Amino acid sequence: MKRQALIISNPGEIGGENYCRGVLKDVENYRSFLRSAIGGAWKDTEIAEMPRPSAVDVELKVKALSAFDYVLIVFSGHGWHSTTLDSTVLTLRTGQEIASADLRLAATSQTIILDCCRVKHAGLPEVRKRALDEMLAKSASRFNREDCRRYYDKRIGECEGKLVVMYSCGADQTAADDDQRGGVYSYSLLEACNDFAEKSTVDISRGYEICSVVQAHEAAGTRVKLNSGSRQTPQIEKPRTSPYFPLCIVA
Repeated sequence: MKRQALIISNPGEIGGENYCRGVLKDVENYRSFLRSAIGGAWKDTEIAEMPRPSAVDVELKVKALSAFDYVLIVFSGHGWHSTTLDSTVLTLRTGQEIASADLRLAATSQTIILDCCRVKHAGLPEVRKRALDEMLAKSASRFNREDCRRYYDKRIGECEGKLVVMYSCGADQTAADDDQRGGVYSYSLLEACNDFAEKSTVDISRGYEICSVVQAHEAAGTRVKLNSGSRQTPQIEKPRTSPYFPLCIVA
């Protein structure tokens, strides 16, 4: 199984009023989670990061991803929703934007996570909780990395050709940022995965248990909507038939 994760980020301009330090935390959190056993035991070589890239660099990188069996793309930063394109537009850096639709690969199994604002307008692209590392440390010795990776790959193979797109908020909404934890949606998503692993009662000597991207999104969405007073309501695009890609695994 050839897999690749791509984390694209843009906290904004340093010193700017809308600079979001939480974006940097998102990158750190996603990287730590993916490398952990419950996150699928991704190898360092399978995780690429693109901080504040140009649109051309992203387009070239995405094109190269078609060579993989499974691709996970995460974007954390600023964005808006184009009513003209009917697509969420990602701001990569000043003067550089890309439609999120351009991240979709035609024939590759793929999950896309977009933690950004989606306020609509016409146009075209141009209480502190535990740190995630602290939570993941508890699972480091409990689970078998090799088994986690093997069963993670197995589930990906069962979802061949599917596409799942996860949005941190609804169209015409903004996505909240927290300096200490990161994007409210991203932190809630990874926290939900960790809770799943902690509460799992599966006998890992006999089998495994998976928390799918859909299951994790629903759990995170409940937290986000509750904490925001329904000002931020995560959305998802998914096939009508399961199974769905894994995001967290216990083995």
